[in-house]
Amino acid sequence: MRISLKVTGAQGQGVNSIGEMCAKGLKRAGYCVFGYKEYMSLIKGGHSSYQLDVASEAIESSETTVDMLVCFNHHGLERNALEVKSCGIILHQTPQWKYTKEQQKVLEDRGIRTVYLPSEDILKKLKAKPILGNVLVTSVVWALLGRKAEELKELVQEQFGHKGEKVVAMNFQCIEEGFAFLGEESGKWKVESGLRLPKSDPSWKDHLLITGSEAMGLGLIHAGCRLYCGYPMTPSSPLLSYIAGMQNKTGMIIKQAEDEITAAQMMSGAMHMGTRAATGTSGGGFDLMTETLSLDAIIENPSVFILAQRPGPATGLPTWTAQGDLLLAVGSSHGEFARCVISVADAQDCYDLMPEAFNIAEKYQTPVIVMTDKQIAEALFTQKPYDQKKAKLDRGNLVTDPKALKKLKSTDRYDPNAKDGISPRWLPGSLAATYCAQGDEHNGDGSVDESAKNAVEQIEKRMKKMKAMERETPEPVLTVMSNEKLAVSNEEPALDLLVVSWGSNKGVIMDALKVAGSGLRVGYLHYTYLWPMKTERLSKLMKKSKKTVLVECNYGGQLGMLIQMAGGPTIKEKILKYDGRPFFVDELQKLLIANS
Repeated sequence: MRISLKVTGAQGQGVNSIGEMCAKGLKRAGYCVFGYKEYMSLIKGGHSSYQLDVASEAIESSETTVDMLVCFNHHGLERNALEVKSCGIILHQTPQWKYTKEQQKVLEDRGIRTVYLPSEDILKKLKAKPILGNVLVTSVVWALLGRKAEELKELVQEQFGHKGEKVVAMNFQCIEEGFAFLGEESGKWKVESGLRLPKSDPSWKDHLLITGSEAMGLGLIHAGCRLYCGYPMTPSSPLLSYIAGMQNKTGMIIKQAEDEITAAQMMSGAMHMGTRAATGTSGGGFDLMTETLSLDAIIENPSVFILAQRPGPATGLPTWTAQGDLLLAVGSSHGEFARCVISVADAQDCYDLMPEAFNIAEKYQTPVIVMTDKQIAEALFTQKPYDQKKAKLDRGNLVTDPKALKKLKSTDRYDPNAKDGISPRWLPGSLAATYCAQGDEHNGDGSVDESAKNAVEQIEKRMKKMKAMERETPEPVLTVMSNEKLAVSNEEPALDLLVVSWGSNKGVIMDALKVAGSGLRVGYLHYTYLWPMKTERLSKLMKKSKKTVLVECNYGGQLGMLIQMAGGPTIKEKILKYDGRPFFVDELQKLLIANS
């Protein structure tokens, strides 16, 4: 059981602040919350929303309909009123608003209550500034949720206490006035004023409330990253902002470069000198970085690129979500070389996979591309506390011992006979022989060598890494719905329906299977490691499954294409979405049931 709250308004009106404050309060009250933002590519104006889904059990998705709609302006009433469920509530601040006849009939049929909050009048009475309107609205929402004023006052004290007693006192007055207003309104309805929240679970109180970008920032810190370079580009910008805000605490160097090319070059240079470094970007920014990615491949320099997806081509839908860059990540840059592509799926992955990305990059001396998207980057997760001792540091074949360094020869650096194509690596300036790291094809010591024999040896040397990575790449994870419970399975059971997907679809698929899997044996195969790709387990599962369906947020079914490229089976049935929005749980439930 879940309830959903949606706040709508223009950018700059405080839409997010209400959702985030309610999220914090409800998490403390013993609920799992999931926050989802929609906004246009405007600094101010436009139509934006913050949706908060609330449950006593784990959820990582949003619904298409909501129990409460809060409107800062008339656009929310026009566009979102019919998204409200039966017996839901609409709270708005537009005086003398009238619905169309069609809208009015639907709302009456559904038993939806509309409440007009005269915010300006109340603030004038309190002699309060307009900015306090957000707290006033939040107080009414909080009361409608059946919560206590003291809980909200505690949150306000924490957030604004540093501004002084007068500011806190005025916020408290707004809260009291909001509760008093709702008390008067509920008397008119002659019904219970609060929405019915599900039963709380105290175990959620100790969880973190964190966005995917914040989780990834913590993951970078946990991985030992000492330098992060980037150039602002939605949806990679929140990661840059968050980790910049942590700079004084971590002692990291954070650089906002003049463009994406420079950011990639800074990261590459730092990694070449032995510093763990990363760069992040989106869309066209990654296109600009691909020449550096190719350079890192030929000089066998570890590198970590974070690709935050959004819809393209060109500027596309810059503030919306998509999974259209998978083939770009696998095929980016000229020439053939080894690379690793992995994708995060939630706040847990954002933390856990960053150390893995650096370990792979250093072990195989090759580029690693970590994929995320707007849905993960900006979603709000209820996350259990992270294990800060779990990650291991693997710097691969990096030679630092003085005695071993003295034994190295220049030709050891790009020795074509190195096992699995992984040569010794040492840092410039160390007590070892020198070598040349440059972008022309080269022989063992890095000297330019365009002979046919050398070209074959060096290309084959670099591609050996791909085979070594493939051997050690983890298999995709299978989760099976059985007896109304989801559990990871290490077997290949017979299934009624096998769902295959990757990235941010994981949360909504897991939530959808809880309903769509009722009475059926349903499994979800999730790909984290996308290149090199393993397809053997998928083939076995498909042979035992009555039906297999691919779920992706792109037009072409790019994961399916990649599976075929890797020699795997063809998945004919597809559920694809490419309108810039993620899958919603009720939407996906219906589609899965239709395909089962």
